[in-house]
Order: sequence, then structure tokens, then C-alpha cells
Amino acid sequence: MDPSSLRLEFEKQVKDCDVKIAQTEEQLTKLKEYKIKLQGGLETLELLSPKTEEQVETQDGLPGPTTPASEE
Repeated sequence: MDPSSLRLEFEKQVKDCDVKIAQTEEQLTKLKEYKIKLQGGLETLELLSPKTEEQVETQDGLPGPTTPASEE
């Protein structure tokens, strides 16, 4: 290949790379927004049911954390 045709080929490849980078950045932005929405959904679920399994077990009469008898 002569230098001028090689230069044209390289310029074409650079443009192709720019297009692919722009598309990938757009996809990344959309994925980040989706992740934020999912995290918000998890936080909402936590607010709606804040009890943990340990709290539920303690309320059900199962033993929870105890204090030593010698401190009484």
C-alpha cells in the first residue's frame, strides 16, 4: 500500500473507533442509570420491611443476644 491509501485506511479506522467508543459510552451510561434504579429499589424494600432476620427471631421468642448473669 502506498502512504496515501494507508493514511486513508487509518483515518477510516479512527472514525470507526470513535463511533464504537461513543456507542459503548452510551451503553455504559444506561447501565449505570439502571444500576442506580435497582439500588433505589433495594433501598425502598428495606424501608418497607426494615426488620432483619435476627430481629424477627428475637420477637418470635427465640434466644437473642444475652448478657452474662454475673452482671445482674
